[in-house]
Amino acid sequence: MTDRPMPAMYFSLRAVQPFADMSLRAVEGEEGVELTIADGQVVGMLLPDVRMLKRLEEICEKAGVDPYECWRRVQGDVDLSIQIRRKSG
Repeated sequence: MTDRPMPAMYFSLRAVQPFADMSLRAVEGEEGVELTIADGQVVGMLLPDVRMLKRLEEICEKAGVDPYECWRRVQGDVDLSIQIRRKSG
């Protein structure tokens, strides 16, 4: 077993206009967690370590983001990954 770092996870929460005014905002008290803001709305979240999913609801509360929307996107990404693996395997 190695001590290699776990991968980061980024998920988008809504579509972004091509020329939107975008910025990143750190989530206070959550090292490395960043929100992507476009035209004043949260459109994405970066978790620096995929294991942080275990605390997603707590992180969402600190960030002021709806945890249901985050879990919905995470589940969609997992479902897509499973389908791709089935087709290629």
